[in-house]
Amino acid sequence: MSDFRKKNLRDYFSKTTGNLDPILTSLNGDNSWLISFPIPPNQRNGKAYYHIVSDAWLQGYAITISSWLVYIGLASPPAVTNGSEVDALVQEIEDVAAEAGILGKGASNPPRTVDAIFANFHYPDHLSEDTLRTFSPDIPVFATKESEVILKSWNHFNTTITQKDINVDDPNWRSLHPGAPLPEWLSVFRLVGHHELNFATAMVWSSNNDSHEALVYSPHGISTDQPSLQTFAHKLSPAIKVKAIMHALKDSFAFGIRTTLGVAGGLALEEETRPKYWIRSHDSLLDYRGVIMRLFVRDYTRTIESGIQEMLGKKTEADKVKEERKPNLVTVDNGGCFVLE
Repeated sequence: MSDFRKKNLRDYFSKTTGNLDPILTSLNGDNSWLISFPIPPNQRNGKAYYHIVSDAWLQGYAITISSWLVYIGLASPPAVTNGSEVDALVQEIEDVAAEAGILGKGASNPPRTVDAIFANFHYPDHLSEDTLRTFSPDIPVFATKESEVILKSWNHFNTTITQKDINVDDPNWRSLHPGAPLPEWLSVFRLVGHHELNFATAMVWSSNNDSHEALVYSPHGISTDQPSLQTFAHKLSPAIKVKAIMHALKDSFAFGIRTTLGVAGGLALEEETRPKYWIRSHDSLLDYRGVIMRLFVRDYTRTIESGIQEMLGKKTEADKVKEERKPNLVTVDNGGCFVLE
């Protein structure tokens, strides 16, 4: 996979002009990502990207209460298993960028390692203690308030900072920046939904004062009628263009109750935010063990096509004659990368 990944990076850097684009690298084939955000040219100082790890689960199983109750494993072994191996991916990206002349001659050579960790959700398949203890304690962690409580109990990371929740009464999203050491041109904040599972995280980067783009990460889906989502999609100032959403296709149920919004929810989010890409995330068929998971949890594989047919069945004839829109669905293989061009 490394050679194929390097080829993708070399192909991209050989043709890019002007501002760079974010790079997504799948760490476990499910929901853990290395997300590399392009540093504005006048702030690069020896690095092309600011590298964050999102919801790292690279070791062990996700166990809640007891392994005989809730025990979740990944569908396949992660492409990387610890912080050092993720740092090697960072080094690979920076090396290829430097080889392509992105940094220019005479650039400094700072440490090319993970810059920050985003802990967007507090369940153990998103917040893995075994995994996160393999990362340097000096890496700052930007966490939801629920995740921050758990992180501080481990006494591992030196710096944990709370992600803010979007304020539906204040359209100024810049006020949601969590503060240093996250650079001013990059921000992260949460969109709260109707249930703690059904949230979204917005990661916003600015290439200049007039251009702001976002990656909307919603592993279990968020209802588009939620005030937080409506505020994000239609009321923020300055305006933000959604470059990609990260969302699953599969439908999941626990005790007969829907826990993820699946392909239908993803299509609704895609229609509301109009991204260029839909990146499949948290969409693998996980290994469920333990009494609760085996007896009461069900996942159902879905496709874009089945979701579109479902959505059409709910629309009026007037809606159906409107512009037809088929999402640009992207699957990133375990250990692979994709550039949000």
